[in-house]
Amino acid sequence: MVLIEWVRCLAPSFLVVLAAAGIALGGIWVWAGFVGVLILVLADGFSQTDIVIHTRFPAWFYTAALYLPLPVLCFLWFVFAQQIAADVATTSQRLVTLGSVAFLTTLGALPAAHELSHRKNRIAQLCARIYSTILGLPMYDIYHIHGHHIDVGTVQDHDTPRRGQTIYSFVYPSLYKSLRTAVGIERARLAKLGHRIFWWRGRIFESFWMLTAWFSGFIYFAGLRGIPYFLMTWLLAWLIFGGFNYTQHYGLIRKPGTAIAPRHSWNHLKAFSRAITFEISNHSEHHLDPDKRYEYLRPVPNAPQMPSIVLCFAASFVPFIWENWIVKSRLKYWDLNAEPEEQVLAVVENRRAGWQ
Repeated sequence: MVLIEWVRCLAPSFLVVLAAAGIALGGIWVWAGFVGVLILVLADGFSQTDIVIHTRFPAWFYTAALYLPLPVLCFLWFVFAQQIAADVATTSQRLVTLGSVAFLTTLGALPAAHELSHRKNRIAQLCARIYSTILGLPMYDIYHIHGHHIDVGTVQDHDTPRRGQTIYSFVYPSLYKSLRTAVGIERARLAKLGHRIFWWRGRIFESFWMLTAWFSGFIYFAGLRGIPYFLMTWLLAWLIFGGFNYTQHYGLIRKPGTAIAPRHSWNHLKAFSRAITFEISNHSEHHLDPDKRYEYLRPVPNAPQMPSIVLCFAASFVPFIWENWIVKSRLKYWDLNAEPEEQVLAVVENRRAGWQ
């Protein structure tokens, strides 16, 4: 059981290391990260529902596991830049590498950044912003904490997709609105302190120089030919990032101003889903207590449930499969057991989506 707990916490870092090693070796080995993710998808799909609270190790171990992916991700991008600079990979190998880097950057950075952004010490929050910079979204935590956690499940929340909305119409507008809101929140904070929007100690200025430093470092190692690969990797990573948001809140409804309840978030309680996401998939409990450390989150089996988070993510890119095989039946059950006011809102949303 101790070994299993090690695997649970270190799985994201291991997958990133596997992909980096494959890229460094070159040739057919560039598929290593992709194969690792495929194995993960299959393992998660066939794994059992996990409703255990995992706290076998001291608190420092679970905290250290959050920081470990950071140097590993930097190494992944370094070998990616080296591959581009060497110009020895075929087009197909480079595209596989790009996809692996985008997916594993999201998998390695998003859960750790999410957990660290909710912690109250400066080092944790700084590392959360570095993770988010690698993803190209260094201010996302501002909206997540001050917007999403307040408005979740309502039409005001940029991270809650509405019924009938496809992942393709959701992701990029959602990220743009979240960034715009984050800038507005930071602008208002700086104005209260008597500072301009680009104050040197403000988050907007910080985000600008962090993004510039990350981009410049990559181009230094990759050369100018690395620019389109860098930008395409970010665009794909944003799609993946938004895809995970899409599957965790799709179609759920909450009347603005009412209390947040377990029924306002989807949960993916498969063993591997929980392990590789630092419990992001254990979502209901997190929204009830955002400051609770991930290893102490209590699974809520009677909250809205989804299958494997990776399976849902893949299915969401095929709207017919996503709606008809996965989400409609679950939303119907949710509608029948919702609060009366939410049932009224659900009827309106179903009509707007063209659902009976």
